Amino acid sequence: MRTCMLSEEEKERYQRQILIIGDKKQESLKNKKILQVGAGGLGGPLILALVAAGVGEIILFENDVVSLSNLGRQILYKTQDLGLSKGVLAQKRLQELNPHVKITVIEEWLSAKSAPKYLDPGDVDYLVDASDNFETKFLVNDLGLKYNIPFTIAGIQGFEGQLISVDPHRTACYRCLFGDVPKKKDTSPIPVMSSTCGVVGSLQANEILKGLLNHGTRILNALLMIGLETGDFTKIPINPNPNCICQK
Repeated sequence: MRTCMLSEEEKERYQRQILIIGDKKQESLKNKKILQVGAGGLGGPLILALVAAGVGEIILFENDVVSLSNLGRQILYKTQDLGLSKGVLAQKRLQELNPHVKITVIEEWLSAKSAPKYLDPGDVDYLVDASDNFETKFLVNDLGLKYNIPFTIAGIQGFEGQLISVDPHRTACYRCLFGDVPKKKDTSPIPVMSSTCGVVGSLQANEILKGLLNHGTRILNALLMIGLETGDFTKIPINPNPNCICQK
């Protein structure tokens, strides 16, 4: 168990947040470790919020480089970054934001083969999916179940987003909702508004912080539907599927 104490500088840095959660929970956050997949449209605002909040350690899987079409929605990157590694750039900017957070970048995409190296039992406190494909979302789901690590998965399209959190083997999982990876792959770009990335990424960060701090009510056994074109937020109940792997 990690037992790092807050410095005086950190107490001042997080003072507004400490007014809500207190010193002990802020210190507990410093001793938490997250594994995040993706630092793009969703992952950018998500990881910025987690780093600013003082999560102690983040392992970031990101193997892409910056392209011009990224810049309309991926707020971690700049025009002069074209062609450069997203992971390296993200690490630099996040450390500039908060040098107290340890950030390890893995310049590859998460896979069932690579995951065990980073998911020692009891080491990672939370998994988060900020990818743009179903294969990775189902993989994060299955890894969370296998290693008994809580996780949150989100997706975006247009003005809309979806979000689900899971406590392994205790609540409904991503497979209870969607079954299996779609067999037909759609390779066309996903249409998305930059504002959707910011809102849904921030909601994801909020959900993770609640989970790490055991604070508030998380979105469990439910799918949060986020409709930003109309301003509608709808929570759809999900019953655990008794035949799903999460119930075994």
